Amino acid sequence: MTGIELRATRAKRQMLTLAMQIVGPSGSGKTLSSLIFAYGMMKEKYPDMDEYELWGKIGLVDTEHDRSLIYESMEFNGVKIGQFIHVPLNAPYSIERYDAAVKALVDAGVEVCVIDSATHAWEGEGGVLDFQQKAGGRYQDWNETNKKTYNPLIDLLVGQKYRVHMISTARAKQEYTMQKNEHTEKMEIVKLGLKPVQRDTLEYEMQMVFRLDMDNHFEMSKDNSSLFKGKREVMSPEHGALVFQWLEKGIDIFAERRAAEEAAELIQDGE
Repeated sequence: MTGIELRATRAKRQMLTLAMQIVGPSGSGKTLSSLIFAYGMMKEKYPDMDEYELWGKIGLVDTEHDRSLIYESMEFNGVKIGQFIHVPLNAPYSIERYDAAVKALVDAGVEVCVIDSATHAWEGEGGVLDFQQKAGGRYQDWNETNKKTYNPLIDLLVGQKYRVHMISTARAKQEYTMQKNEHTEKMEIVKLGLKPVQRDTLEYEMQMVFRLDMDNHFEMSKDNSSLFKGKREVMSPEHGALVFQWLEKGIDIFAERRAAEEAAELIQDGE
């Protein structure tokens, strides 16, 4: 006997909070694609809502020197970008400041938060790598770094902290390696392709990862929904609507918990 008691139950599909990332090089359309996708989600949830109110359900944390503001009133792919809720974020890019920015959006009534971009939380001033270096820069310093910065960042990016849909963007850069040419036997530089500027394992935490090219088309790097398998398309509101429908399937465990808590309070009040 281990003294550990675990309960086994039948699996039930639960409603989900979105944990999604859009990766691409500069100019690939990460910000605009995020806003259009978020709009599609909220349009699916609130089909009769006024456009001004609808865009008030979408928020963006802007680490790119207010660059997202250029899209307000722009029309793209049949969508006019409205006045989304905007929070500018400059250095230091600590987890505490990212957290405060997301909280400000949630407090404003936002239901889909875009973090543009999460790259600064990794390699920017005050980010994860900066924290690890200031902690000593040794391998063993990753223990404290993960506990105080990276793990809380993951909780934020996957929507666990505030139970709100999260879309984060990440910069991508060309990766190279040295490899021996099988014909000449000489070492040469080989292009490996675009790699996100973030920890390699971050993709595992996401439900879906869209990779954009310079033609603004996406392909899937990861897709738990299987909605976009084999597709190469420009982001549209329909994509956001499809994902919202997928997220809503299943039981609302949070509603069940609230109902159970309220029932317990009524019983306690009646005693």
